[in-house]
Amino acid sequence: MSTIHLRIYDLRKANQMSQKELADEVGVSVQTVSKWENNVCMPDITMLPEIARFFRVTVDELLGLSPLAGEEYIPVRSAEKDYWESRLDYLKASRRIMWNDDYFKFLVEQVWKIDKPVDVLDCGCGFGYMGIMLLPLLPEGSTYTGIDFSENMLREGEKLFAEEGYQAEFIYGNFFKYTFQKHYDITLSQCVMRHVNEPREFLQKMIAQTKPGGLVAAIDVNRELESDGLYIDGLEYAELCSRAGFRKMWAKEKECQGRDYAIGMRMPFMMRGEGLVQVDVRMNDRVTFVCPEREDYTEKVDCFMEEKNWRNSISPEEEEEIIRGFVNHGMDRKEAESYCRKQRKIQTFMMANQDNLKYLHYLGLIISYGWKKT
Repeated sequence: MSTIHLRIYDLRKANQMSQKELADEVGVSVQTVSKWENNVCMPDITMLPEIARFFRVTVDELLGLSPLAGEEYIPVRSAEKDYWESRLDYLKASRRIMWNDDYFKFLVEQVWKIDKPVDVLDCGCGFGYMGIMLLPLLPEGSTYTGIDFSENMLREGEKLFAEEGYQAEFIYGNFFKYTFQKHYDITLSQCVMRHVNEPREFLQKMIAQTKPGGLVAAIDVNRELESDGLYIDGLEYAELCSRAGFRKMWAKEKECQGRDYAIGMRMPFMMRGEGLVQVDVRMNDRVTFVCPEREDYTEKVDCFMEEKNWRNSISPEEEEEIIRGFVNHGMDRKEAESYCRKQRKIQTFMMANQDNLKYLHYLGLIISYGWKKT
């Protein structure tokens, strides 16, 4: 059963009413309204339709079981600088389980056929992970430039490149607004488009910074594929890949904010629409299979737990904030609570079985690329 979260306070504030004014309207004391708003007690069941009619909402909306119609949408902040300043550990953990080295080498040498020195621009580079992978594979004389708006990420990138002995240029700035002094042979992004609010405009800027005849590549996920990509031995797969309410949330985020949950699938069509030629698509072949007898078992489990944040428990207050965020983005409360219960169940199982975990993780990265007309 879903937890009741009365929206009386929110509705009263939205209608610019005092507690006394509401109390007078529905025939109760100010103290009673205060108790409702502080979850000390509930209105009598016979009063719920009356209160709902007064505020012109449904009873489910009044009880917090479904989103309030017309409620102000609170945007996801993943396209903002502050969101990423504290997420370096997450980004490093997620990148370590993203590619097979042999496939990346195949992509560079056999698919993109890069056989002469190139200048590379990595848009939303984070700590420069793509550069660390690319530079050993590129012809001598190639350069790597990364741009990001997170100072913490760029400092980590400078440190890692120095340790590896690679030369790179890191630009601190907003890719949308930054004025570049040159154009590049290869312009790419990895797992950026899913977070930005204007993916088409981001792609247009990437193309604008690319030399005629140059390569543009956008690597990203489709949330549907990602949701199906985890199997943990000992848990029910149907429950693991259930995503009740997420389609509604993704649709609302796209409508209200421009975030595109299916950008991985849509990107090649955008590329064609923006004039790129020889547009094609590949799938990253990385599938992480983990079982105790593997030599890298501990490293992989640690990395996965870090990426999913399953070592850290959340308080009831933090979970309530998550639920309210989901409801604001189009889920009903039952769906949001179901997701949180699923996450707690997975976390509990993973923590209890850290020495004997067996799981398969498939991220489903889609690699879209094309060439700018000469």
